Amino acid sequence: MIEYLLVFLTGLLNKLADLVADDGLKLKKCIFYPIGPIYGFLIAYIITTYPVFAPLGMAIMLSCIIAGKIDSKVHYVGIGTFFFFIYLFGLPAINLPIFAAFFCAGLIDEIGNYYADKGKFRGMIHSFFHYRRTTDVAAVLVSALTGLWIYLLAVICYDVGYVYIFQVKDRVFPGKSRK
Repeated sequence: MIEYLLVFLTGLLNKLADLVADDGLKLKKCIFYPIGPIYGFLIAYIITTYPVFAPLGMAIMLSCIIAGKIDSKVHYVGIGTFFFFIYLFGLPAINLPIFAAFFCAGLIDEIGNYYADKGKFRGMIHSFFHYRRTTDVAAVLVSALTGLWIYLLAVICYDVGYVYIFQVKDRVFPGKSRK
């Protein structure tokens, strides 16, 4: 069960990094600087300690890199830390069909999110891509087809952490947000 808490924390830290890099959240350097290394380590730790998560974790990381979503110092450090620890711990075997499903979903999400943020979509399509729901749908399908519901649970835990920090940011960091 600890793996799901770690996935939740990873989602929380990823969104916190986004809030600092993209939305102007101002944090003290002692809080801001460790965000990237901690989430990079957590993802590498989860993937190497719980190898069943490897196709999901690697697919989402690579889809973000290929889509050009790694675009700030905190994320550069996070990705660099991730690859350092993957090299150090060793990459577990990856189920290629599951990896491919999540990689395609992640890439579609990131491209769709880019266009949603540019106002190219309206209504339900905008919401679908704004919240990156392709990966959620893929998690349901992969879990149903494989009987491994851990993929859906992992995506839910990550999303809850990601959304939670956004919802509480003004209470946790009052007066620190630009938007």
